Amino acid sequence: ITLPLILFLFSLFLRRHFFCGFILGDDIQEFGLVSHILENGVNLNDQLALRFGVWLFNLIAFKLLGISESSFFLPTWLMSASLSVIGYYILISKKYDVYHAFFAGLIIASAPFEVLIGTVRANDLILSWLLAVGFFFFVLFEEKPFLQGMTTAFFLWFGFYVKLWVVYFLPSLGIYYLIQIVKEKKWQNTASFTAVSLMLHTNTCLLWKMKTGYLLPFIHNHAATYPVQTKDLPHLFSVYPEMIFSGSEFGTTLFGSIPYLLLLCLVVKGIRGQGGSRGFDKLDYFLTAYYGTFFLFLNFFPNAFVFDQYYSAPRIFRYLTPISFPTALHLAKLIIDFSDLKLGRLTIGKHETIIILTGIVCINLFQANIATKPGQIYYENLQAVIRDIKKEHPPALLTEAWISYFIRQLYLKDEAIKTDITPIYDTYNVSQYESWLQKNQSRFQKDTLLLTGLCSYIHYGAHFDGFRLTKFQNPLHPSWDLFKEYGMLTYLPKPEYVRLWRLSQQISPQDIADIETETSALLFKKATDLFDKHNYADAQKYFKKILTEFEKSPQTDDAFYFYAICFFRNADWRNTIAEFTKLIKTNPQSRWLAGAYYHIGLCRTALGQKDEARNMFKYVVAHFPDDTILVELSEKQLADN
Repeated sequence: ITLPLILFLFSLFLRRHFFCGFILGDDIQEFGLVSHILENGVNLNDQLALRFGVWLFNLIAFKLLGISESSFFLPTWLMSASLSVIGYYILISKKYDVYHAFFAGLIIASAPFEVLIGTVRANDLILSWLLAVGFFFFVLFEEKPFLQGMTTAFFLWFGFYVKLWVVYFLPSLGIYYLIQIVKEKKWQNTASFTAVSLMLHTNTCLLWKMKTGYLLPFIHNHAATYPVQTKDLPHLFSVYPEMIFSGSEFGTTLFGSIPYLLLLCLVVKGIRGQGGSRGFDKLDYFLTAYYGTFFLFLNFFPNAFVFDQYYSAPRIFRYLTPISFPTALHLAKLIIDFSDLKLGRLTIGKHETIIILTGIVCINLFQANIATKPGQIYYENLQAVIRDIKKEHPPALLTEAWISYFIRQLYLKDEAIKTDITPIYDTYNVSQYESWLQKNQSRFQKDTLLLTGLCSYIHYGAHFDGFRLTKFQNPLHPSWDLFKEYGMLTYLPKPEYVRLWRLSQQISPQDIADIETETSALLFKKATDLFDKHNYADAQKYFKKILTEFEKSPQTDDAFYFYAICFFRNADWRNTIAEFTKLIKTNPQSRWLAGAYYHIGLCRTALGQKDEARNMFKYVVAHFPDDTILVELSEKQLADN
């Protein structure tokens, strides 16, 4: 038991050492789900709550240890750390040398993807763990077909209520059972698998029918889908292999050198088999079917058997989790299988094999650090900020909405009575946060703290959300003094320091009005400069920004007019009509009303709508006699048409 215990403790140490914390976009949903179930029970209308495998282990941890960061991540750490032990016992069951099996376990423990997924909270790890345990019993009970079929059925049923993707393994399993029946005349495992599967799924479906009215409610009420356009399919097919061999959107590795070494070893072993030496054995075929089947189906049938923009590896790398354990195990096994390989006078023996395995473990550790580096940076800075906030006890704390949830519900839950951790709802990108701060900062009292740079989650592309000063159009109000500067978030497309700001004095509403006027005036100047250079497309962006963020500024009316005129200058008659019609309805006091009616008339003329055009020109003449220039132009249009 000593070697498995060492493997487990080593794995656990790595997951704690490289810990990343709440950095995935689903963390709020899953943390909130478990907390809600603990207090209120299961919501039978929530498809995620109906997949009980997603939350069961976390619920047990919460009940035993209370709600905390550690109790939430504890099941993740234990499951991830135990995979190396599972790999060890799979090889031991196949009569491999105990020390070879131990070093194979070290390769699994240190595999970059395994370490990464063990330092975050992903329900894909639960599926991966259930599959790994099921595979262990599948191999262990190969000569006990009844037990093999029963355990396989149980773990696939359990996995089904984590993710539907367990069905991806059924084709390979069907081929295996077919071979067992036809070639080896064994039917017991097929019969027991079928019987136990029917029993488990039938009883579960009947329970769901009684409780919800549906046999499979989490499929009936499934998550929203976002179909991929046909033109984007080639890119989608290329992304999965790219992420396995190259890495994440940050340029960091995910699987490290493991997929390259695995392919090399497969080729070498295939050549050895052709030459009459020891070729592929049954465990090789099992492992290849294990990760190969899942990879192919995940690639071509990613979500509910349709191509999907959101629920796919291009955005959500954790979907690849179930292939990590079998690929790492297979690599280690293949290297051990080469322990009798002769290269000229050199023979790779037991000790040489251990040296090779040790080298791979060292490479894994180096790459695991790279894979988890964005999360490490995020977590270290967050904890430093939390410590300072606890010391300061500010009257209020302003942070981006996603990160404020965990600060309020977890890290500063006890301090929330003294500190108002302000939730900022329905606000996402940087421009929205800058606008929110400018409009609301006058209501916060002296010594309020503002957290910038550290915002939202890391993965899934939230790099431009929250208070990110590198993307602000204007500097902070002078009353915001820098309290402390922390580390640099080097993983961002535009790196930024984490900073905590203190409000030195309460900002008056008049200051806000002055700043808004200056800011909208600056934007208007930029827009008109571009307009004068006939760069209407870029000018429209600035005019639009004024309309959306400075609705009551002195420049808003002018911006509305010139925004519409940009369409006119580009001969976009219909959009010109639409925008000027909107101006007439929303601002009947606008100084540009005459121009709006006149230009609508010109657009109607260009579209061949002569009667509608004449009505517009007549309206200008009748209602805006003081605008002599437009009246004269309108009369000319009436005479010509």
